[in-house]
Amino acid sequence: MNIVEKDQKISLAYKLKDTNGRVIEEVPPSHPFVYVHGYENIIPGLEEALGGKNLGDQFTISVTYEKGYGAYRQDLVIEVSKEELQDIGEIWIGMELEMFQDEDDSLEFSVPEDPKDIYNRDESEDGPHVYIVREIKDKTVTLDGNHPFAGMDLLFDVSIINIEPPSITELETGFPDEPDEDGFEEDFNDQGGFGRHWR
Repeated sequence: MNIVEKDQKISLAYKLKDTNGRVIEEVPPSHPFVYVHGYENIIPGLEEALGGKNLGDQFTISVTYEKGYGAYRQDLVIEVSKEELQDIGEIWIGMELEMFQDEDDSLEFSVPEDPKDIYNRDESEDGPHVYIVREIKDKTVTLDGNHPFAGMDLLFDVSIINIEPPSITELETGFPDEPDEDGFEEDFNDQGGFGRHWR
């Protein structure tokens, strides 16, 4: 099967750009991004545009923020005291923190092992949320819980590298099998700047 359709495992290479043409993320053909089509596990605008494409196709997709990561929400920008982050150790602008909210509404922060897994989690699921350090003041720190690409219209330069049937477990979960689910080797260093959060 050489057509992108539901229940097919798709491997992509891409350059992700903002509307000014600045490359903000890049995945090369040697380390493609892999997903199972039709399970709504990547942004809607991208999955819709990929449907019906053929193996080897190269094209540009324009995705509005409504079909991408939604509008930028000011209510997800919070200010916390440095005391609340003292267990973290050193913090810096752009650092990603994992926030948990206890039953008594108190907040706890830690450094996530892989922020991508949290960004990709279904929003209806309970669990931690990723916040990015935006500003460090004398006594407080400003944290931003928006996705790094929230509020942005995006351009994807896409190449379809491979199309194949998924495994039984991939069909059951809608995600590529571990441990190589996104085609990246452990020592591969993505130079995109934001990390691979767009799914």
